[in-house]
Amino acid sequence: MIKQLPTFKGFTVDMRLQEFRKIEMDNLPQFIPFTSDKGARLFHDFILTNKGRKILNKYLGRQN
Repeated sequence: MIKQLPTFKGFTVDMRLQEFRKIEMDNLPQFIPFTSDKGARLFHDFILTNKGRKILNKYLGRQN
C-alpha cells in the first residue's frame, strides 16, 4: 500500500523519520530533522494546525 505523506509549507512531513523534506527539480534535496532549530520551529507551526494535530495524535496512538 502506498501512503501519501502530508505536506506543510512546501515540505513533506515524515513523522516516522522525524524530518521535513523538500525535493525540487534542479536543486539539492533538503532534509530538516525535527530536532534542529529550523525543524523545531516548523514542527511547532505544523502541530498548531488542525491537520498537524490530527496527524500527531494518530502517530501517538491517541483518539481524536
